[in-house]
Amino acid sequence: MKKLALAIFTTTALAALTFSSQAQQVNVSGCAEKGVESGCVMLKDKDKLYNITYASPKPTPGTYGTVTGTVSGDPDKCQQGTLLKAAEWKPDPEKKCDSQ
Repeated sequence: MKKLALAIFTTTALAALTFSSQAQQVNVSGCAEKGVESGCVMLKDKDKLYNITYASPKPTPGTYGTVTGTVSGDPDKCQQGTLLKAAEWKPDPEKKCDSQ
């Protein structure tokens, strides 16, 4: 029984390490826009939609910038786009967005 428990623990720990080492880092630029849910902020890059609500500093809808963050599969109140965690937002005042 102890061997089985150790095998399960080891397999679970290795799976967790493998998953965390494969966390995808993204770096995308575009216009921040309001999400469907109140307080949510999205950024569209080509055919991908990213949830940048938790980026720091918080992006203001209607501003252009670049976000760098880690893709997360965590549940989120926004229920829209690919959630980015540990994200950093760098606004670019030189570029303008269409009015929203």
